Amino acid sequence: MRSLRPSHFLIAAGMAFALLGALPATAADFPPITDEEKALTSVPGEPNAPAVVLFKKGEFLMAGYGMTRGNLASVLHVQVRLKILTEEGRSNGEISISHSGEERLRAFQGRTVLPDGRILPVPSDAKFVRKTSRSHKTYTTAVAFPAVQVGAILDYRYDLVFDSPYYLEPWYFSDDVPVRYSEVIFRTMLELKAQAWSRAPQRVKIQKESDHNSNGYTTRAWAENIPSVPDDPYGPPFTDLAAQMLLLPTAYVDAYEHESLFESWPKVSELIGQAYDKARRRDGGVEKTARAQAGSGSPAEQARALYRYVRDQIENNGYYGIGLDPDRGLAKVLADRSGSKAEKALLLQAMLKTVRIDSRLVWAGNRDRGAIDPALPNPNWFDTVLVRLELDGQKVYLDPSDDSLAFGHLRPGYEGTPALLPDPKQPEGVVLPQTPYDRNLQRAELDLALDAQGRLAGKGTLRLAGHRGWERIHWQDDETKTVQAWKEWLEKRFPDCRIADVKAVESTDDETVTLTWSLAQREEEALGDEAAVVPSAPLGPLAQLFVQPASSRRTGASFDFPYRDEVELKLRWPEGWKVDSLPQEKNVATKVAALATSIETDAAGRTLIYKRRLDITQRQLGTSQEYDAVRGLFAEVEKNDAQRVVLAKH
Repeated sequence: MRSLRPSHFLIAAGMAFALLGALPATAADFPPITDEEKALTSVPGEPNAPAVVLFKKGEFLMAGYGMTRGNLASVLHVQVRLKILTEEGRSNGEISISHSGEERLRAFQGRTVLPDGRILPVPSDAKFVRKTSRSHKTYTTAVAFPAVQVGAILDYRYDLVFDSPYYLEPWYFSDDVPVRYSEVIFRTMLELKAQAWSRAPQRVKIQKESDHNSNGYTTRAWAENIPSVPDDPYGPPFTDLAAQMLLLPTAYVDAYEHESLFESWPKVSELIGQAYDKARRRDGGVEKTARAQAGSGSPAEQARALYRYVRDQIENNGYYGIGLDPDRGLAKVLADRSGSKAEKALLLQAMLKTVRIDSRLVWAGNRDRGAIDPALPNPNWFDTVLVRLELDGQKVYLDPSDDSLAFGHLRPGYEGTPALLPDPKQPEGVVLPQTPYDRNLQRAELDLALDAQGRLAGKGTLRLAGHRGWERIHWQDDETKTVQAWKEWLEKRFPDCRIADVKAVESTDDETVTLTWSLAQREEEALGDEAAVVPSAPLGPLAQLFVQPASSRRTGASFDFPYRDEVELKLRWPEGWKVDSLPQEKNVATKVAALATSIETDAAGRTLIYKRRLDITQRQLGTSQEYDAVRGLFAEVEKNDAQRVVLAKH
């Protein structure tokens, strides 16, 4: 242990992923099924639960505990027993095990125990691996159990092996279905000191006990009768709602040394900073490239040029997190034209320094991974590294890892979240800025004309900006696929029209997308004496987003980001036609959202202009009153969007 520095543990990356074949499971491999488990048909408090986890147990051997000297791998043993309670619960007959390329899944065993007592082992070909995130190199191994039916009990066990001595993910006591009993046992060597951290929503009581012997320390934690984690639409991520526990290593202490680990944010900054410093020292070619790419403009122009270079010319290799492999060095990143999120941030910072632009690194975490607890110095809270600089008196945050992001823009999952400016002396916590709602814009403009035969035709434009633009930049592999995807999108919104002349212009630096098209009503759809237009298209008609009343929800709600949607329709018609019916104008507003529609009609000029604007001004619905108010507003949106402009021949 003394020969391996903590920074070596943090930078481990790219470990091989190997999945060993499933082993046949016999009755002797699993604990006997009790009479109570056989008789269970429902869960108190959740009588409609489709399935129940009878027990979920984990044993984590940290940093070489119980292994041969010098082996610092960690192992997590997992054992689960689940019972199917309803026909709906049969979907739980396919279980998923999430892991990454740095974790080896091995020794899987599984079986189905039928109500009549028959035991059917999981066959070796009943599993498959899915890559669930191309950018994060994460995987899901799915296993389908045989003959799943109501009353069946599914048993399975597996190991996860980590070449790194530390595993900084928590143990989740909770699951998507109720859990009757869950426990985790952490075993650590005597020399390794650790801090226990837990989060227990839904009034779950986590009990703990600790002991030690000549081999090391044992920390056991357990909880009983754990409710299912709510899966409300637009609700928080699982990680915010699940009862969980983490053991964070804080120091290695023996007779010869005291090696601090994750005991504080200054220490975490120092440990990871050591890897950063080593990577920076191996920077051959960085200065020359930086000067060539930066040009001779203003600091703002140079910063933009260097950002574009790292964003566009250095491929994101998919590895996420704030750690890196210092042995690669920035010269290697530059030569390979490929790097991790942390490496790209370090390279950008080094290039900015070459042209005398000061900057700081920022550790940030996507809110979809769960809420950060800044009181716990766990580097795994963060999954990316940003670069912050100051231009014209304004702080600017740069994320060079996403080739769809404009200069100074962040992905919506990071906006408004707590982040850290690491420093071994005085790290600084910050909250990342948020884009104002009216800059996340969708604006559709349609110019339609009705001919004497009652057939509609015209042109349309859709402009996307901010996060709306970011969502659609590089959303397809090439220009041809992009145009085809947009054409299909339009055809769904104008089902009685032929769509043609589709053009899409994406601008990453402006974070905008401009879509143009022409449309003409199919002859077979034209009635001849009457024509109807859905004026909210293509951004409507919208259906109610929040189908549950507040009383039926167990969680709060939020949007991905605040936004503004605008539609403007200009409609013209020939002599001999008139407006037969119009939508009612609406003006409804709540603290969080607003809907406004207006219609200007010129009977003499045979034209009308319809405008509709929907504003979502904040992301989070903090109270049930706000939720009900927004739900009521979307009910108005649904009714408004269902109305049509009807023209009739006279």
